Amino acid sequence: MNDAVKPVLIVGNWKMYKTIEESTDFIHELLPLVKESTDLIYLAVPFTLIKTMADEAKDSPIVIGAQNMNDAEEGAFTGEIAGRMLKDAGAKFVILGHAERRRVFLETDEFINKKLKRALIDGLQ
Repeated sequence: MNDAVKPVLIVGNWKMYKTIEESTDFIHELLPLVKESTDLIYLAVPFTLIKTMADEAKDSPIVIGAQNMNDAEEGAFTGEIAGRMLKDAGAKFVILGHAERRRVFLETDEFINKKLKRALIDGLQ
């Protein structure tokens, strides 16, 4: 039996909400409230907000991540995003295996495992 304590992560997943202006207003209100926090605050934001939010959250306990990614390193996959693109934009982590991605987009355990392997190769938690 493994006696190692696994950290508990609570992640705010913004789904398909907030424009750049709305997210900037939100983080400006949040930052003063969490500046002394010793716990990390994980926010999974839409792709369009990763760079802005990562820049705003710099040197704070807020960790910005992505809501999804493709399993390919790169390629002709219209509308998809690669892990290294997320990392380059400032994402530190990615959420994989959403129930809705399984249900609506029919993502299988096998496909999610491919995404997980790619995320780790690309340096995403």
